[in-house]
Amino acid sequence: MNDQAATLGELQAQIYWLHDAEKFTELASAAATIYLQLGYTQQQAETAGNLISEAYKLSDEAVVSQKLGDFDKELQFYYEVKDKLTKVEIVLGYQTSIAIYQMKWWLYFRHKKKLQIIINLFLQNFQALGLFHLFTAIKLTYFIIEIVRVHKSRDLETTKHNAIKYWTELLRINPSQYPYLG
Repeated sequence: MNDQAATLGELQAQIYWLHDAEKFTELASAAATIYLQLGYTQQQAETAGNLISEAYKLSDEAVVSQKLGDFDKELQFYYEVKDKLTKVEIVLGYQTSIAIYQMKWWLYFRHKKKLQIIINLFLQNFQALGLFHLFTAIKLTYFIIEIVRVHKSRDLETTKHNAIKYWTELLRINPSQYPYLG
């Protein structure tokens, strides 16, 4: 499990840097590899990876609209992000939708709304894992917050370290659905 958590954590950290570099083909491949590692089929993994890459591109378009002051267009892009992430859930056979929470924390992150980021990150984890894994959902939320915080400071090694901790905790409980969507 530790080797798998290390691989998944490195891939997750890599996705953030690929997004920053706008290397969306490589981002799709890294996301697909995560889902292959989690036991999904090649087809499911590739489709999920491509949809996640498209969601990242759309979130970048939302940022452009935000900078231009076009709030309606920005929200339109974020709802397209949610639609892409919802398709990921369908491809992976998820029973509980968490796409709205990921979309919202991305939006609130770009607007620097810290409380809303934390709430939506928690809801994403809690909704996927359920009440029985409440403490794990809290820990996963903390790890993602740390990943995002450290990534902003461009510290790749600490980002990887936090992502590995995230996956170690998540794999420990062997959930029926993963709260991670890219």
